[in-house]
Amino acid sequence: MTLKPGFQFAEAQLLLEIAQQAYAGTPSLTEAVATCGVPAVPQPNANWAIVENLTPTSSTLLDNYWQVWQNQSNTSQYAIAVRGTVASAASVLADLLFPLINARFDLKLGPISLPFYLARDEGDSAVKAGVHSGFALSLLLMLFTTDHPLFVTLGQLAKPGNDVYITGHSQGASIATLLTSLVRHSTLLFKGPAYKTYTFAPAKAGNDHYAYDYARLAGFDGYGWAVTSTQDWVPQAPFTLQWISDLNTPNPLRGFGGSPNPEAMPALGGLATAAESAVSLARDELAQRLQQRVEGLSARLTSEPIHLNAAELGAAAAAPITGSAIADLIRQILDQIQDSLDYAAAGSLLPLFATPGANPTDGTPGCQALDYFWQHHLGNYLKYMTQQYGG
Repeated sequence: MTLKPGFQFAEAQLLLEIAQQAYAGTPSLTEAVATCGVPAVPQPNANWAIVENLTPTSSTLLDNYWQVWQNQSNTSQYAIAVRGTVASAASVLADLLFPLINARFDLKLGPISLPFYLARDEGDSAVKAGVHSGFALSLLLMLFTTDHPLFVTLGQLAKPGNDVYITGHSQGASIATLLTSLVRHSTLLFKGPAYKTYTFAPAKAGNDHYAYDYARLAGFDGYGWAVTSTQDWVPQAPFTLQWISDLNTPNPLRGFGGSPNPEAMPALGGLATAAESAVSLARDELAQRLQQRVEGLSARLTSEPIHLNAAELGAAAAAPITGSAIADLIRQILDQIQDSLDYAAAGSLLPLFATPGANPTDGTPGCQALDYFWQHHLGNYLKYMTQQYGG
C-alpha cells in the first residue's frame, strides 16, 4: 500500500482531472468548457489511462456512468471516477428523489443475500443512518447493470496490495461517497485494497447518523475528503426538513420508544400540529414520486440485458441473472424508506474560499452570462484549490 493519510494536493488534483474526464462527450448541466471565465481542467497525468475492460460502454437507466483508471507506472493503483449530473431527465430526476432510505439492509436475489451496508448496525436506535434514495438507486444500478457491472469490477480490484481511489463531482461525488461506505463496510466482498476518496462539490448523501458513520469510517484518519466551495449552492442541497422525529431519544419531547412526552408537547401548541402536518405532506409526496420512479425503472429492467451470473454474486452455480431479478432488487428500496428528510454533509471538509459574484462573460462566442452552476464547475474548484492548498 502506498496511500498516505491526510489531504495530498497532488492526489486531489489528479483525481479532479480524472473526474472531469468522466464528462467527456456528454452534455452536462454541471460542468463547463473554458469559457465564461471558467478555467480549463488539464488532462490527467499521462501515466494514468482508462481501463477499457472495466469501464462500461454506456450509462445506466438513470444515466449514471463511471470510468476505471489505472496508473501505468504503478499498476496496483486504480481510480474509480463517477460522473455527475448530465443534461437528461433521468439524470436530473436522480437528484430529486429526496426521501431517505435505510443505509443498511440486505438485498435478496433469489437464494442470494447481498449486504448493502452503507453504515454500521445501530441496534435499537430511534434514529438510524439514512441515505439519499436517488443516489442509492443510482449506485444499485451501477453495481448490477451495464456491460461492466461495478459489483464485478470491485471484486476484481479487491486484491491485497491494490490502492483504489474513489472520486466524483456533483451527483457523482455523492454516489462516490456511498460507494466508499459500501466497500469499507462490505469487507467480506471487497476486502484487500486500500481505499481513499476525494469528492468534489458533493450534494448531501445522507442524514446526520450516516455522516457520523462516514466520519469514523473514512474521515477522521484522512482517507475521505469532501472538497467544497463556499460559494457553491449544490453542496447545500438537498433541502433539509428536520422535525421532532429526527432527534435522538430520549429527549424532552419524546421517550426512547418514541412516545410523546405529555408534559412537553402541549407547550409547542399549534406549532407542533402545523409543522408536523407540513413535514409529513412533503415526505409523503416525495415518497410517492420515488415509488413511481422505481416502478418505472423496474418495468424497463425486465427487458434490460444483464451481464451478470449468479456465481459472480457469490452463488455456487453460474446461472444467468435476468433483468426481472434486478428489477426485484430495485423494488426492495421501497421497503427501506425512512420517515425523514433530515440531511447532513459527510466527509472531512476541505473548504475552498471562493469569491462571491455573478459569472463573468469573457467575449467567447456562445458564452452565456447566466450560469446557475458557475461556482460549481471543476475548473473553478481547481483554481481555488491550487491557490489555497497547492503551495
